[in-house]
Amino acid sequence: MNTLTATASDHQPDRLTPRTVLAAWRGITREQVLTTFLLGCALFLYRVAVTINIHVAPFIFVGDQLKAFALLLAIVIADRVTGKNPDRPGVYVLAAVISAVIVVPMTVVVVASLIHFVVRVPLHPPGGIGWVLNIFFELLMVAGATIWVINDRRRARRARARVQAAELERIAAEKRSIESDLQAMQARIEPQFLFNTLAQVKLLYARDHEGGEQLLDALIAYLRAAMPRMRETSTVRHELELARAYLSIARLRMGERLAFSIDAVADDIADARMPAMILLPLVDHAIAHGPTEWHANGSVRVHAAAKNGEIRVEIVGVGIDLTEEVEGDRVTGVRERLAALYGPTAALALERREAGESVATLRIPRE
Repeated sequence: MNTLTATASDHQPDRLTPRTVLAAWRGITREQVLTTFLLGCALFLYRVAVTINIHVAPFIFVGDQLKAFALLLAIVIADRVTGKNPDRPGVYVLAAVISAVIVVPMTVVVVASLIHFVVRVPLHPPGGIGWVLNIFFELLMVAGATIWVINDRRRARRARARVQAAELERIAAEKRSIESDLQAMQARIEPQFLFNTLAQVKLLYARDHEGGEQLLDALIAYLRAAMPRMRETSTVRHELELARAYLSIARLRMGERLAFSIDAVADDIADARMPAMILLPLVDHAIAHGPTEWHANGSVRVHAAAKNGEIRVEIVGVGIDLTEEVEGDRVTGVRERLAALYGPTAALALERREAGESVATLRIPRE
């Protein structure tokens, strides 16, 4: 019955004018015509079940189809006037009554004329005017049931739409809350990175003024590249470039004790999306747990690749224990950001491999 409605979505109410009636008639769809035809068939089957003269059944079929299509026209006109508002049933009832007043006498005349000219016998309705009134109220009951079903489905659809809108608003509010939490997490990570780097500049200045200047210049160049992107979604290529800049700064301070390499990234994932400042805290974590003795050496290798629909970035440390993790450090902040952004579809794993080698593996969905 829902297909008797003019369209799937509501529209603005129109005034009842001849143009409105014509527009409603033109707006009837094939689906509505088919549904109305089936409704007329249902009326006809009921009529066959109660009539005692099977010879006039084909003509009654014509009459039932007339009544069904008159009901369709009444409903689509009411839809135009109410804007398909289910909370205005009075308009639909009035449209059904007017339709029945017009179509019932028309149906009696059409059916009687067909029987007279085709069967060549006059139609003698049992009960006269009472029979006509019976058809009239019968049509009103069918119309009332049809209108109730249509408007009930519209109310249900509106209720579902309100629930969906509320759910979308809840998701949006949750997203805003997550974004606020992410900014708070990121605010903890970024100062650590900057303060650690400035501390490195201070230490190098104390030993080698010229080296300190080189490190400061490298830091300034890094900040110019990094600051505009710290609050935005970045790419794999950009995050690797920032990691390279940071490791260059660290190597200036630590000299030959630190070696690093960053593998070339494949073109197919170079521009894939990646959270900004998600890789640098891990690199900083590697440096923080790097060689502490002046005679010790360590190396860091960064490798990014795509696998099984996700991006994997490995930070391999030799002479560096990446598995050392304490509450509130850089690794904890990265885990919190991953959980907030991706839920269970992203992860950070720290593991020891061979002697003196440890690995931090970052997995995020490929976007």
